[in-house]
Amino acid sequence: MSAIHPRNLLLAEFARVSPDAYEKFLQDVDQVALKRGAVLGLANTATEFVYFVESGVVSLVASTRSGQSLEVAVVSREGVAGIADALGQHPFPYGWIVQLPGAALRVPRRVVHDHVLSCSDLHQLLMAYSQLVMHQLAQSAICNRFHTSVQRLARWLVLTAEHAESQRLELTHEYLAQMVGAPRSAVTAAASALRKDGAIDYSRGVVTICSERRLRKAACECYEALSTIGRDRESTRSSVALLVR
Repeated sequence: MSAIHPRNLLLAEFARVSPDAYEKFLQDVDQVALKRGAVLGLANTATEFVYFVESGVVSLVASTRSGQSLEVAVVSREGVAGIADALGQHPFPYGWIVQLPGAALRVPRRVVHDHVLSCSDLHQLLMAYSQLVMHQLAQSAICNRFHTSVQRLARWLVLTAEHAESQRLELTHEYLAQMVGAPRSAVTAAASALRKDGAIDYSRGVVTICSERRLRKAACECYEALSTIGRDRESTRSSVALLVR
C-alpha cells in the first residue's frame, strides 16, 4: 500500500510526527471505495474494520426502535469512522453510514488496536479526534432541541458541502429529513424557504448551493460552533496536532 502523502488529515499528522510507525502502519492498509448508503458499522456492534476517510462523507446515525434516524456527527477526511473500536473501548450506540460517496483507507480493527498500544503518537491522535466527535454529538443535541427546521437544514447543508468540498449534493428530501431529524413535510417547507431566499436550488434529488453567504446567514449558531471541523481542513489538522502536544 503506497500512501506517503495521505489525504486523510489524521494520518497525515501521524506520518509527520511518527514517520517510522506510519510506514509500518501502511502494511495493513487497503484503499476502498465508499458507496452511497453503505453501512460501515452497526449500533452497539464492534466493527471488523476502521475507516480513515479520504473523500466523501460518513454519517454517525442514531436510530429509534421504530426505525427513525438522525445524524449526530459526520466524518470526512479529517478523521476516522470507528473511533471507539479503534481505541478498544465499547462500541458506539450509533451506526456508520456513507452519506456522500468517496474513498477511505480501511484497516482491520485489531491492527489499529495493536498500533495504538505500541505507538503513543497514534493513540494521542485518536484520543484528540475523539474529542472532536464528542463536540459534534453535544452540539447536535443542542441544535435539535432549540433550533427550527430552516436553521437546522441550512446548517446541515453548508457543513455537508464543506465536508464534501462540493456545492452540488445528491440528496433526496426523504434523506434530508432523516439527517436533519424533521418530518419530510417540514424539510420540504424549509428547502422551499431557502430556495426562495436564493440560498439553494434543487431538482431530481440534487441540491445545489447557490449562495454560501445566504445559507450561513440562515443557519443556526451551531454552524459557527462546528465549522472548524468542516470549513478549514488545515485548521482541523492544526487543532489535532495542538491537542497531541
